[in-house]
Amino acid sequence: MLGAFTIADAPDGPAPLLRRAQDLLALVLLSPQRTVLREHAADELWPDTGADASKKAMRQALWQIHHATDAEGPDSPRLVLTEGEALRVNPRRRLWVDVDVLVGAARVAQTGVEPDEATLARLTRAADLYRGPLLEGCYEEWCLAPRARLEDRCLTLLDTLSRAHEHRGDLAAAIGWAQRLLDVEPAHERTHRRLMRLHYRSGDRTRALRQLHQCRWVLQHELGVRPSAQTEALGAAIADDAAGLVEERALAVDPTGDAWQPVAPATDALPAGDSPEASRTLRALGAELTALRQSVEAMRRHLEVEATTR
Repeated sequence: MLGAFTIADAPDGPAPLLRRAQDLLALVLLSPQRTVLREHAADELWPDTGADASKKAMRQALWQIHHATDAEGPDSPRLVLTEGEALRVNPRRRLWVDVDVLVGAARVAQTGVEPDEATLARLTRAADLYRGPLLEGCYEEWCLAPRARLEDRCLTLLDTLSRAHEHRGDLAAAIGWAQRLLDVEPAHERTHRRLMRLHYRSGDRTRALRQLHQCRWVLQHELGVRPSAQTEALGAAIADDAAGLVEERALAVDPTGDAWQPVAPATDALPAGDSPEASRTLRALGAELTALRQSVEAMRRHLEVEATTR
């Protein structure tokens, strides 16, 4: 479900599903305990349709899901079961979902414990599954909040990978993972600072300074703000080619390097004294703001489509 929705079955390759059948299966998979009330699913997926029409549309979508996922034959246990007023994923069916792998790896990354080689390999495999936003191309309300939460977890994962490789002295890999994080969230200021320092440590002061200019441009155009004083101070030290000062100013706000330090990777550093509860609140607010931004973008695209069809 990360990027384009795909159902892969080994014998026959990817199984096709029409859009509403994809959405229904995704909604069930993303719901708590992988169970959703039929009425809730109808409200989310067919909000402007009458009760009889939405029931018919849901039956058609379920038939498509059964047809695409009953690979072992008509007598095999179905993937999605109808139980009274609820739809749920059949626990008897073997199922691999990329979202589950990424979420599990992000939980490991959030522990703050430095990953060993086996864990690092696991985190790498999970990060490579992130092919794009959850259900890319879907801009309906029901998927925006889960998409924002998964993006936040992906940032946690990518941040941990970048820090872990830097701690191991592999600056090229650390730079690569940091750049991938910016591909997901271009306005992540702490990662811009990390790249400034990593480029400088790699002997490329020009790219370090260009990273500062990129940070300024992105923050201004996306958020209408300027970089923090810490970012500008780090840029000034790089411009002065003061290696000792670069490390001092970088490590003052972004602990990493020689000693592994647990950080809250998904958000920029909090001021000293802020509590873990405040950190969690800010992360939740950030996820809601991302969802709101995506909702506004969906409305804009819808209006553009309407304008072109008139």
